Amino acid sequence: MGTRLKALDLAFLALETRKTPVNVAGLVVFEIPKDYRGNFVRDLLGKLETCQPGPPFNQKLSTGGPVALREWITDTHFDFDYHVRHSALPKPGSMDDLFALASRLHSRVMDRERPLWEFHLIEGLKGRRFAMYMKMHHAAIDGMGGIAILESCFSEDPQAPVRAPWQGSPPKARAANPGGLLSFLDSAAKQVLNQAQLGVELGRMVVGHSMKPLGLKPDDSPIPFSAPNSCFNVPISGARRFHAETLSLVELKALGKQAGATVNDMVLAICAGALRAYLLEKDALPERTLVATVPVSVRQINRTGNQITYVTAKLGTDLADPMARLRAIGASTVQAKQEVASVSPAAATSFAVMAQGLVAVLNRFHLTDLLPPPANVTISNIPGPRKALYFGGARMLADYPLSVLVDGQALNITVISYADAIDFGLMACRDTVPDVDHLGELMRAAIAELKAAIEKPQPIRKPKLKSTSRLRKRSQP
Repeated sequence: MGTRLKALDLAFLALETRKTPVNVAGLVVFEIPKDYRGNFVRDLLGKLETCQPGPPFNQKLSTGGPVALREWITDTHFDFDYHVRHSALPKPGSMDDLFALASRLHSRVMDRERPLWEFHLIEGLKGRRFAMYMKMHHAAIDGMGGIAILESCFSEDPQAPVRAPWQGSPPKARAANPGGLLSFLDSAAKQVLNQAQLGVELGRMVVGHSMKPLGLKPDDSPIPFSAPNSCFNVPISGARRFHAETLSLVELKALGKQAGATVNDMVLAICAGALRAYLLEKDALPERTLVATVPVSVRQINRTGNQITYVTAKLGTDLADPMARLRAIGASTVQAKQEVASVSPAAATSFAVMAQGLVAVLNRFHLTDLLPPPANVTISNIPGPRKALYFGGARMLADYPLSVLVDGQALNITVISYADAIDFGLMACRDTVPDVDHLGELMRAAIAELKAAIEKPQPIRKPKLKSTSRLRKRSQP
């Protein structure tokens, strides 16, 4: 018997077409130790080849029967050389060369008859650096799960032995089940109660969203399919273009503290400023604000698969003042977080299943151009490791995230923090946003704009003095 896929995992499988591969990946850049002699990448690959895959990396999808009953089963004919590959950039390899290679690798749909992951060691990057690109199907993992894998194979100790990402985690001991009829009845009763509570919470979420257009509830967090049309919301091709930018997390936190804003709101504000500038340059800025889909983790201990939900947030792109834009974003995310906090993780994830299922139907029947977009762009912020990490003695310099595009949404921005930096990964449809690198440049301009606005001296407001004539009148007997 295998492990049954969860509903959200199945929804990600349903989303995939040849033009919309549902891959998530990390492009990690390392620095080769200064005193190392020989070919570090080849030697590292030799050590990794001795590491055998464990769950979920030796698991593939079952075949036959209804899709809803698919399971993860052990691949008894695992082909190591298919999954673990060695690549090289033309010397001297630049970051643009690396991004171009990652774009090509990320454009490919993975073979569903094999475990759904690939690992590439990439040498030839100038400056004694190399890279690792690893992708998995989104049905198998979410962002926080990817970070957990990253932290399991990298170490704060440069001398730590090499551990491959695909070795998996040792199985956790399960609590003993006393068994028997009473135990079965108790478990069944709990399931019925949980399902009833789930239905109530889902109904509350749906009703709450439906009240916003009627003015019966604040709409700072917009409902899905209320976003304006934009040049990002068109049918997409299967080709991808990737770009990444690294900003200072220390500076971002300091500016957020001055402005009374969270790091997540600052990330959204940087993206919003860049998107506004980009669309203004193309004379394509909608009059209404752009809306972002923001994935939110509801991960629980000892649970596998996808554990996320989605909220929507206004980006304030209709506002020229960066501080007004930041305040609008803050109001939107506060309301969205309150909506998620008011329900259980199961209800929040079920709501995500409904949303992804609807998007999958629209994609499958090519209906995305007949309705307003559910959102204009996806922006995800994933907290990563706070300390410097090493892989086989090589120091990790950056971790660039690559995420998923769906038909009708040609841009995805995923952000991961690492040590004192924050890495922005911009994934775009090559035909719709060919100049995604320029959008990255505009992010640097956006944080400079925010910094100037936050640090701008505020005018001193002098207290209004009461009229002396009025004072004289009051003093008269």
